[in-house]
Amino acid sequence: MGERRAHHRRRIASVAAVIVAAVGLSGCFGPDLSDRAHDIGAVLSTKAGVEDVSTVYQNGFDSGRLLAHTVTMSTDATHNQALEVAAAFDQETGPDFDRYDQELTLLVSDQELDIRDNTSSDIMAERTSHLLILAASLSADRIEWNRQSKQSTFEDSLELSDAQTDPFRTISAVRTELGSEDFQLRTRAPSQAEWNVDFPFSEQAQNRLETAISPILDQNDEIRIEDDQVSSYFVEIPDGPEAVSQLRDKIERIDVVNTQSWDFHWTLNAGPNNQWNPGWVNVGGCDYGDEPDSQSTTGAQTVEDQLRALYDTCQ
Repeated sequence: MGERRAHHRRRIASVAAVIVAAVGLSGCFGPDLSDRAHDIGAVLSTKAGVEDVSTVYQNGFDSGRLLAHTVTMSTDATHNQALEVAAAFDQETGPDFDRYDQELTLLVSDQELDIRDNTSSDIMAERTSHLLILAASLSADRIEWNRQSKQSTFEDSLELSDAQTDPFRTISAVRTELGSEDFQLRTRAPSQAEWNVDFPFSEQAQNRLETAISPILDQNDEIRIEDDQVSSYFVEIPDGPEAVSQLRDKIERIDVVNTQSWDFHWTLNAGPNNQWNPGWVNVGGCDYGDEPDSQSTTGAQTVEDQLRALYDTCQ
């Protein structure tokens, strides 16, 4: 009996070794669909207005599953032709690629439209129609849409790179196209602040915020908006005798339109080496979590202490 069990264990070990070796050699999850991926690229290349198509196919333990096509449209291609390419991508992928991350990049008139779908839900044509409108109205160099799976901890997102409009016009244009959906907008125009906005974001809240902070916006500012209000604001200002008053001005302008506590972060730039002196106040609250030990100078720490005494509720 002992010999039979030992033989049985050796046989299982041998079979497992064969399986591991086979998987290691193939490195694939399921069947190899590389030929089908290139066939799809060939179909896209036949569409009107298409100048070039490149295909990326991945199916491995390290790389994961990915089907991606980059389509360069001719300089005289129309938006309808770009939409036809996206619709063809949706049609051709089919159920074979349902467990793949899918990406379509359209290079249209010196603008790049990237659509990344982790749900295999045939969104390319529908998303492309919105992104083309945004590309035309905002003159953004690059627009990227990411659709996340339900299992992901990340949100769906829209990222605009180098939009040639002020941030409030950008937000309004995005609301017109996609404003009823749940996603995060990330945008930064040249020499302008960086914005991270959770949608839906109401027009009323935007108007209140624009009135409050337009006079104080700086190109190094970073603004996060959640639940129709500023949840986090970061600024850089020069260290000096006016630092406290400048920081107070920003805090008070934003706090006028906020109804909940929020985080205000700053750094004071000092000296030729731009020494980094960070500060943080939880305005209207006392939520600092596991705050790291301060690395600031004594003067910068004094500024933080002053602002916390004025604006948080810890004391």
